[in-house]
Amino acid sequence: MNYEEFIKNYHGFSPFADNIGLKLTAMSDGHCEGEVPVTPALFNPIGTIHGGVYYTLADTVGGCAARTRGQIPTTIEGKLNHIRAATSKDKKLIAKGDVLHFGQKTIVSSVVITNESGQTLAAGLFTFFALDKKDLERWV
Repeated sequence: MNYEEFIKNYHGFSPFADNIGLKLTAMSDGHCEGEVPVTPALFNPIGTIHGGVYYTLADTVGGCAARTRGQIPTTIEGKLNHIRAATSKDKKLIAKGDVLHFGQKTIVSSVVITNESGQTLAAGLFTFFALDKKDLERWV
């Protein structure tokens, strides 16, 4: 897989990820990194980043790490622990995802989200089902 090409082509592929400003920044075998800039549009009513932003970033980065061996992953389970809230003092959310298990039908990734200072904001574990290309054709 050409990781640079994948990153370039990913932007514009996922309208929801694009809407929150999510950008993939690095990929290698079983690994992916991405970030989201902290903007007022992403805050919840109490002035911190909405939990859905954390989840979307983690799910996307974990799923892209799961895709590095050519499988087509779809999330079947995701657990994310929110450890620290991002506020307007933070400039961006940074996620790093690593595959813990590449199976024939399931892939498991761990993801850690930090701020630009390296403080851990959230950590999670995601399980993906590896679709066959013929399965995907039925859905799109």
